[in-house]
Amino acid sequence: MTEAEADILFGDDLKPFINVVKSCIKVSVTQCQFDALVIFVFNVGIDGFKKSSVVKLINDPKANTSYVNLEGAWKAWNKSQGKVNKGLVNRRAAEWNMFSNNIYKGW
Repeated sequence: MTEAEADILFGDDLKPFINVVKSCIKVSVTQCQFDALVIFVFNVGIDGFKKSSVVKLINDPKANTSYVNLEGAWKAWNKSQGKVNKGLVNRRAAEWNMFSNNIYKGW
């Protein structure tokens, strides 16, 4: 497989996640915010994302959720099989850093 073919395949794999961000987020976001949202939805899943407090709070920062703010809602997605997972804690922190500070750094 060539690099160009891999890029096409990767783009095709990302389309559903890109599309759900575009359809669910009703306000303008920066490129780094959009990128972080696509990574987030790729990991948490489309259905979870659609119903999330993250979506509600981005669209309406005054939305009534169980979280104090968007960062809290974002970072709450840190569990696997009901237990806090250090890898997910690190991932959410890196995504949040991308979303809020335009810093693209791995976890």
